[in-house]
Amino acid sequence: MADLRLSGSQIEDLGTLLGAAFSPPRFDEFLLYRLNRHTWNYAGANDDYRTTLRRVIQEANARLWWRDLLSEARKAASGDPGLLAFGEQFSLSPTTVAVDGGGQRPLQGQQLELKIKDAQSTFDIGTWRRRLGEIEGRVCRVEFPELVAKGTGFLVGPSVVLTNYHVIEKLHDGSVAPAAAVLRFDHKVADDGVTVEAGTTFRLAANWLLDFSRYSPRDFEVAPAQDPAPDELDYALLSVDGTPGDAPVGGPTGDPNPTPRKWIEMPAEEHNFSSQRSLYIVQHPDGGPMQVAIDSEAVVGLNASRTRVRYTTTTKPGSSGSPCFGPDWQWVALHHSGDPKYLQGKPPDFNQGIPLPAIRQLLTARGKDDLLGVGV
Repeated sequence: MADLRLSGSQIEDLGTLLGAAFSPPRFDEFLLYRLNRHTWNYAGANDDYRTTLRRVIQEANARLWWRDLLSEARKAASGDPGLLAFGEQFSLSPTTVAVDGGGQRPLQGQQLELKIKDAQSTFDIGTWRRRLGEIEGRVCRVEFPELVAKGTGFLVGPSVVLTNYHVIEKLHDGSVAPAAAVLRFDHKVADDGVTVEAGTTFRLAANWLLDFSRYSPRDFEVAPAQDPAPDELDYALLSVDGTPGDAPVGGPTGDPNPTPRKWIEMPAEEHNFSSQRSLYIVQHPDGGPMQVAIDSEAVVGLNASRTRVRYTTTTKPGSSGSPCFGPDWQWVALHHSGDPKYLQGKPPDFNQGIPLPAIRQLLTARGKDDLLGVGV
C-alpha cells in the first residue's frame, strides 16, 4: 500500500528539488496560480527560502496535498530532471523499464544510469531525464469512444498528431464517428491507485485526416515473400482542434509563466540502425499510464526496402503509434505492430516499426513533408 505521507528525508529531498527548480519569486507565483495558496500562510517573514520550502511541504504533507504540490511542480517545470526522478517513486512520472531476455524490470536511480550508459547514450543522467520530461508531455493516448484506449500518438507539430493508420481505421472507414475520438495528454495514475490525473483532452478538427498510408498485407505474414511497398507505412497524420503543442503542459492554467508542451521534431540526420542498436519506446501499454521501455540491444535489422525495422523492445496492445527513439532521444521510427506469430498464439520474436526516413520520403513525394514539425 502506498504511504499517505512523505517521510522526513523525502520532505528534505523535495525541498532541495523545488529550490533548484524555482527561484523564490517564481515559487511564490507557482504556489499562488497553480495551487491557490500563499507562502506567507506557512512561513514567517524572516524565514529564508529553504525554511519556507520546508514549511510549505510540511503543511502539504500534514494536510495531504503534497501529491498536488509535486504534480503541479512537474507540470510547471516538466523538463526538470530532479522532479521527474522524485516523481517516479509515486507514479507521477513515466515508469522506465529495462528489456532483458524477453522480460522487463523497472529502472530507477543507479540502475537507470547504468542502463543509459549501456545503451551508448552520450547524455548524462540529468540531460537524459530532462529530455524525457519534455517528451512526456508530447505523447498522448488515442481513445474512441472517450476513455477507451485504442493506441498511442504524439505531436509532430503544434496541431498535428502522428499515430498508426490501423489505430484510426474505424474513424476513416465510417465505422466510428471522428467526433467520438479523444487525444488524451498528461494522464497519470498515482501509486496509491486512487489519485488519477484525468489529463488534458483534445478533439479532432473538422478536416482531421491530413495524410495517411495503409498497412500492408505482408504485416500479417510470418514469412512474407516480399516487403511492404513504399506507400504501405501504416501511419496517419491527424489535425487537432486547437494547438496542444503551444498550450501549457498539464492543460489550462492561470500560471503567467507556463511551460509550453511543444512537439517532437525531425532529427537533422538519418539514424544508423546498424551501429546504434539501442531503442526507447514511449508508450501507453494496454492503455495504461505512460511507460518508457529501454532495450540496449534492440534492433534486429531493416528489411531490404527499408520500410520496416524489427526490434526486441517490448510493447503491448495500446502501444501502436508510439514514438521510437535512439540513445540520445533522437526520433527514429513509428512503432506499429508485433510479430504476426503472436496472432497465432505463438511466442513473438520481435516487434516492428516504420523507419522515419520512409515516412518522410512518402510525404515528400506527396508534397506534404511540411506536416512534420510545423502547424497547419
